[in-house]
Amino acid sequence: MAKHAEPLARLDSGHRQLARALRDQAKDRAQLVVETGWSRNTVAARLQDLENQGWLARRDAPRAERGRPSNLYELNPNGRFFFIVRFGPDALMGVISTLRGKVLGEARSALPHGFTAEGTVREIETMLARLVAETGIDRSCIAALVLGVPGPVHGRSRTVPWSKVGVLPENLAEIMGMEVLIENDANLMALGARLQARPDESLLYVFIDIGIGAGLALSGELHRGAQGWAGEIGHIPVAAAAGMPCVCGSEGCVAAVASNPALVRQVSTVARPVADPLALAKLVEHGDLEAIIALREAGRNLGEALTGPVIALAPDVVMVGGVLGRAGGHLQAGIRESLTRRMPPALAALLRIEDGPLEEIAAIRGAADLGFDLLFGEDPVIPSGLRLQG
Repeated sequence: MAKHAEPLARLDSGHRQLARALRDQAKDRAQLVVETGWSRNTVAARLQDLENQGWLARRDAPRAERGRPSNLYELNPNGRFFFIVRFGPDALMGVISTLRGKVLGEARSALPHGFTAEGTVREIETMLARLVAETGIDRSCIAALVLGVPGPVHGRSRTVPWSKVGVLPENLAEIMGMEVLIENDANLMALGARLQARPDESLLYVFIDIGIGAGLALSGELHRGAQGWAGEIGHIPVAAAAGMPCVCGSEGCVAAVASNPALVRQVSTVARPVADPLALAKLVEHGDLEAIIALREAGRNLGEALTGPVIALAPDVVMVGGVLGRAGGHLQAGIRESLTRRMPPALAALLRIEDGPLEEIAAIRGAADLGFDLLFGEDPVIPSGLRLQG
């Protein structure tokens, strides 16, 4: 029977290599011998170690017509877990998931206006306690917290002070009692969204929310840039935003005319107030011409901002995520129109512009993917992004 992984078990490079080999599917011992190049005895010993520690589970393979029955080894779905938390516009959203990203429990907690980073940490602790009680999972078997935040992330100051999160405490791993990995939310979504593309494709994932961020998965690997600033496309200047101030301290940023708050303000009137992006998306769904025009124009402005990055990086696909990114494809149409007008025709013909997966699902997939690398990567230290060890 599968058991919880030992809380203090430490994995050497050989154990991590075996776990990576079982990342996507169960395999028998013979397959693992071929993949690792190790002897059968070495594979058997390391498999036994991982099984004893609770990292792996074993089950019978489908019986062949001839030969001895064999066992399949897989990551133990009841062994270790991730606690994944993401900052939304006005709430914290948290889940406990398996190592493969299957959600076992979820919670949501509203963030009051003017909350502090310290208050947020307390709320994360409370959320975890609630999820542990609801799921019956032993807290000591939660391997890591993966925290998705809106804004750049780097090892020194966590996130920029003017972001909604503020600067998180340096001893967060000590407070939580587990490994902690903090990552930009759009980066997590890009990692999750790349499952819709081929592994060797380069993806630019654009997430439209309170601000506008992007995740760059270039040939399957995240590109974070200097101190996590890669993908902050909301701060690229465009003509339509000329003179408009931005929280970053500059002027003319595209977020001023194409983010969710900007679009809600543009469409809302005294006679017909629009409360939030969901209400705006409903108007688009019902064919409201003013709302559709606003989204098309926002897409054109985004296309203007994306022209440089797209020409320079030449991604295979641009995915658009967020509530308004799923509103009838009008943002995508505007982006395509603007890029096509500005790009070399040969490059424009190769570029795909698509809807991204639901951001909650993409973020969980991406967080589990990153958490897996944190535990089982060839080098368990992640130099880009922020890893805090408890």
